[in-house]
Amino acid sequence: MKKLILLLLFISLVFSCSKEKENLPLSYPSLTITNQSSIMSIHTVSLVGYSFENLSIGLDESKTFALTTGITNGLSNVSVQLGWSCSGENNWTARKSLNFKNGENTTATLDDDGQGGCLGVLE
Repeated sequence: MKKLILLLLFISLVFSCSKEKENLPLSYPSLTITNQSSIMSIHTVSLVGYSFENLSIGLDESKTFALTTGITNGLSNVSVQLGWSCSGENNWTARKSLNFKNGENTTATLDDDGQGGCLGVLE
């Protein structure tokens, strides 16, 4: 009888420890930045609690950032700032307020102003 009880305890322990966590939904938001400008290269992405630097996101390239520590002060109207280089200058920036949801991806796209200059439009 003792062997049967020990066997049952062992089996329940094995099955309780082997649950896979891969199927659980993400509990944090993510942000994908896409560059649609042929003359700009994104080098910085920042928002409250995060600063991603030394990037090189070129034409038709995207990068997704997992915001694993969450977003301080809520998920609505979060100011996201991009920095890019254009014509050898690194001091171009644009901001946009975005809404995030835990477990979902939010996207922002940088495009040029259509005038051939370095002024970017963040959509």
